[in-house]
Amino acid sequence: FHFHQTDLTLESTMARPAKKMRKDILGGVVTLASGHDMPIIALGTWKSPPGDTKIAVKTAIKCGYRNIDAANDYNNEHEVGEAIQECIAEGIVTREELFIQAKLWNSNHRPEHIMGDLEQSLKDLQVDYLDSWVIHWPMAVPASGKFCATRVSGSGAKTGPWEENPMFPLDAEGYFCSDNESHYVETWQFMEGLVEKGVVRSIGLSNFNKKQINEVVAIAKVPVSTLQNECHPYLQQKDLIDHCRFHNIAFQAFSPLGSGDTHLAESTSPTGTIPLKDPHLLKLAEKYGKNVGQIMLRWAVQRGTTVVSKSITPSRIESNIQIFDWELSPEDFESISTLNCGWRHLMWSETSMHADYPFKDELAPGYVLQKAPTITSSGN
Repeated sequence: FHFHQTDLTLESTMARPAKKMRKDILGGVVTLASGHDMPIIALGTWKSPPGDTKIAVKTAIKCGYRNIDAANDYNNEHEVGEAIQECIAEGIVTREELFIQAKLWNSNHRPEHIMGDLEQSLKDLQVDYLDSWVIHWPMAVPASGKFCATRVSGSGAKTGPWEENPMFPLDAEGYFCSDNESHYVETWQFMEGLVEKGVVRSIGLSNFNKKQINEVVAIAKVPVSTLQNECHPYLQQKDLIDHCRFHNIAFQAFSPLGSGDTHLAESTSPTGTIPLKDPHLLKLAEKYGKNVGQIMLRWAVQRGTTVVSKSITPSRIESNIQIFDWELSPEDFESISTLNCGWRHLMWSETSMHADYPFKDELAPGYVLQKAPTITSSGN
């Protein structure tokens, strides 16, 4: 991919021409392997609660964000869609000026379930195509393999008995269901046809490891455009970013601020604190007259990655995008590399029974599979 600073239906049979975005987009864009442009910074909507999501998306678009990252398991895509449509109706932005990304949920990896997943996202987001659609996780867990599970199907975006068709299905003993016969290569091959139809413009991966990326790249007829993985000063992903660069895959850092204090962290970081409270980052924030979040986001884009930054606080949404008219000195930029300690916030070990779980080598020694948490990975 390359940095630049600065209406089809489901029945369509022709891919859209490359989307070139305005060069004055705040922060600039990258040109993906698909040929389409993607703004460098996106607003994330993971863990954004009902009621707050719509306000956050509208605030972001008004502040200059042109990339919105969504997913059906977040249980808020309908609010994202309402916000987008209101901003379009108010003349703030046009659909073509926005880059909208969504994700295929783990329950729906089987080819016969993929279209139902996509159609629900399109309906909720109130659009007729997605700029990017990624496989959310490589493993088909939680998944029964028997149904297409969406926000509005069965019992919805929560945990529950698999017979009720929730998005986080459980077996009789309270463990996540695992569709062990489903593999992401078949999923990818079906998604390639959606690019040809024009209903999605670019396709990518999320939470895949290097071996899994290689497996998809080896068979891909449509290029892998993006990889979205956790990445922040405590988990710098240097080898993975280099690997993506070699294969012309744009790396998107999610949780670029380290996710803060949430229920999802399975272990305390080796530093004893979280990135937002790291002493060295606090000193840099004071030196530059910025907040710690801005220091981490500036570092992320300065090293050549794109970022998905989530907030529901209007002042934070605005400050998170105010990172393009200044830079870290070479010395201060390099100093952050010493913070890398390999701390992954989102392990989701309860899904590790599947052969395609991506972080097996990071599980605690002697790890024993745990039952599903009552709160989902999306906070539902």
